[in-house]
Amino acid sequence: MQRRVYATAVRNENLVHSLEHGAVWIAYDPATIVGADLSSLQAVVTGQPYLVISPYPGLDRPISLQSWGHQLTLDRADDPRIAAFIRTLRANPSTHPEPGATCDAIPGAFDVANPPPFDPTPPGPDAVPME
Repeated sequence: MQRRVYATAVRNENLVHSLEHGAVWIAYDPATIVGADLSSLQAVVTGQPYLVISPYPGLDRPISLQSWGHQLTLDRADDPRIAAFIRTLRANPSTHPEPGATCDAIPGAFDVANPPPFDPTPPGPDAVPME
């Protein structure tokens, strides 16, 4: 069960895979979310299953919460919608494609101590947009 606090940005593909299994990913802009705001967001994730937090440089808003098919962008770490989003969508079997599965069962597929680095490169010309 994902419950990770990443200090560095991680590849989108890896975190989207967590969403497929029911996780909620809290992404934050490290240029604007610091100090007490960052600590409060990390405290939400620490020790809780199906929650992940990582920096995401260059976000349009300071905070972005994602679950499979849902996104909420916010300006403040104390926004009460953070708890509501997590309560409603985390591990909700009706809102993600692989209920009951975890990412923990894939040995060697993802080293949480040394995650693949974030790649800000836009998708290539052969990328197919999601409709």
